[in-house]
Amino acid sequence: MNGNFRKEILKILNNQVFQSILYSPFLDYHEWYLLKFVKNEAEKIKNTESILDIGAGELRYKKYFDHCKYISNDLCIGDKDWYFEKIDIKSTIYNIPVGNNSFDNILCTQALEHIEFPEEAFKEFHRILKKGGKLILSAPLGFGEHQIPHDYYRYTRYALINLGKRNHLKLISLDPHGGIFINLEYILWQSFSESTLFKKNLIFRYIIFIILLPVKLFSGIIFCALDLLDKNKRYTLNYNCIYKKL
Repeated sequence: MNGNFRKEILKILNNQVFQSILYSPFLDYHEWYLLKFVKNEAEKIKNTESILDIGAGELRYKKYFDHCKYISNDLCIGDKDWYFEKIDIKSTIYNIPVGNNSFDNILCTQALEHIEFPEEAFKEFHRILKKGGKLILSAPLGFGEHQIPHDYYRYTRYALINLGKRNHLKLISLDPHGGIFINLEYILWQSFSESTLFKKNLIFRYIIFIILLPVKLFSGIIFCALDLLDKNKRYTLNYNCIYKKL
């Protein structure tokens, strides 16, 4: 993708008006729910506290932590179009060059599936966190493969519980991103996206997105309503988790 064009697209995506439309439960339930989760947790962090954003990518959540000490970390091998130049610490997740018990909080969103040895990552989370510190984490259950070939696992609620338990991180909360109907709508739209002739052409993708926006909003309303019938949420797309270091 042309660098200047990509920067212009990112400016549009970061515009507050556009984000209020884009991050809607009816347009993209997963992105809306994830952003809501991160913002809510950011508001709970005191200005005297610190947070290490592991797998920070393009620092999409940095602005929500302006009130505290924010440090970013990434191995910088994710999406080939991403801009990693502003990452503070470039390292593997298994050996981050920071001291023991050095951060009040860790943020790790949508990165665990790209970690080949999650047990080792949780050991590092425990090492870095201060006693009583919080791990704010999200991980997928229902998504397709992405950032290939660096995509290894999907996580059930029981895997997430036990990863914490084995590494002295108590799971305080676990919250699914919708249930089977949210998942079904995601698969239906992904099947359309995968089959479109212009899926590699960004301009055509945005044109199609704008044309189909009313249809997507309508289907989002219908499937969000249907999802209220699913009480178990065993077919969720994703989980939001909060852990506390014991």
